Amino acid sequence: MVPLNINYFKNISFRRKNLGNLILQFFMMVFVGTLIGWFTNYLAIKLLFRPYKEMNFLFFKIQGLIPKRRAEISLNIANVVEKELISVDDIADKIEEMELSDEIIDKLLDKVIGEKLQKNILDKNPLLKMFINDSVIEKIKSYFKKSILENKEEIIGEIIKIGKEKINFREIILEKMENFSLQEIEEIILRISKNELKHIEIIGGVLGGIIAVFQFLLMVALKAI
Repeated sequence: MVPLNINYFKNISFRRKNLGNLILQFFMMVFVGTLIGWFTNYLAIKLLFRPYKEMNFLFFKIQGLIPKRRAEISLNIANVVEKELISVDDIADKIEEMELSDEIIDKLLDKVIGEKLQKNILDKNPLLKMFINDSVIEKIKSYFKKSILENKEEIIGEIIKIGKEKINFREIILEKMENFSLQEIEEIILRISKNELKHIEIIGGVLGGIIAVFQFLLMVALKAI
């Protein structure tokens, strides 16, 4: 009969316990690493917008990146839109390509002459209705229509000239950006980039978990030395 070796069973029990501790330590490290990676990216995204106003913390100040650089960001957006996306020259080119058809002119004259003449002049001066009837109005519209068709190139040229002198896309965009509150800007950006920002948070968690795995393997290797 072979005598039982108590130390042998103790070694087996110790190894199992040690293995269990290593597995538990592995999962704990991966969980904590994933949590830290996710929270770090989540916090970084929040710090793009918050806090809206500059806050003092003892020896340093903190403010959201977008609120802090709002004026610079607005100017850059205005410059990009004006230079790369759309400009007054682009609109001018489209206007030059536009054809003033009879249908368009008729609608314009109905709006300007028909409605305005009726509301602003005839309704306020009933006596004029004796002299300005539907036939007279049609003759007035016909006269203007003929004049527009004969001089449409000059009319379009003047519209373009005035537009280039008076319209400034940069000022319009800057004014619009200034009218938005910081909360509205945040909501717009989050609405547009919701999925992408969520992916950044998830990637942060995944990278944190992967780093934790390498840390665990390095720790085990160092213990084995």
